[in-house]
Amino acid sequence: MAYERIGGETIANAALDDFFQRAQDDDLLTHLVGPVISPGVRAFMAAALDLGNDDEARLAPALAWLSDSGPEDEDLDHMIGHLALALEAQGIGDEIIAEIADRAESLRDAALGVWPDDEDEDEDDEVAA
Repeated sequence: MAYERIGGETIANAALDDFFQRAQDDDLLTHLVGPVISPGVRAFMAAALDLGNDDEARLAPALAWLSDSGPEDEDLDHMIGHLALALEAQGIGDEIIAEIADRAESLRDAALGVWPDDEDEDEDDEVAA
């Protein structure tokens, strides 16, 4: 079942609708979300919600949007913040919301070719300098 961890497709769709309303009202996200929701951003948010579903066909549009849009850390933080509020409104617990936030970040990092080991090496280089 899709979106099993959050209670099913009905809850996921309600959370996505709420998220997009919040994101469209946020001036900091209009450059990513815009007045008309693109299939790419919708695919990214849906993939973030569908924990444990790593089907390549499902992830491809999400990763393509992330690669093309390249949201900055601040953008992603705002998106995740709005998504967390939308999930809370649907009664989703903090632990699952944290997993969804981690998944969103890992999808973005994978699309942009940023791997956790690379970030650790960069931080080590900065400390050594």
